[in-house]
Amino acid sequence: MNKEIIAKLTLPFKAEEIEWRVQREVKTKNGLRAVVLAYVTNRAIQDRFDDVFGALNLKNVFKEWKNGSQLCGISVWDKEKKEWITKWDGADDTKVENTKGGLSDSMKRAAVQ
Repeated sequence: MNKEIIAKLTLPFKAEEIEWRVQREVKTKNGLRAVVLAYVTNRAIQDRFDDVFGALNLKNVFKEWKNGSQLCGISVWDKEKKEWITKWDGADDTKVENTKGGLSDSMKRAAVQ
């Protein structure tokens, strides 16, 4: 992968592409506090890959993995090698949106690869 592609893939995400959720609430002597997590949306990752590789040079494959887990393979077309290059990763289904959450999380993890 060339340096230009890597530079585009590693650009910071825009503020509107980041979402926040409360991981847990903590009761302190000064009141209730929350531990929050910032995460990039699955849509932002899809858009980034489409922008960098083109929508027709990218594909995802999802497979059920173990009980209540999902695997995602993200493939990009390598023009020089004339082959698909695939990176895989997985995630458990989530408590919030079950299978959809597992699919999204597995795709985000594969994107990191």
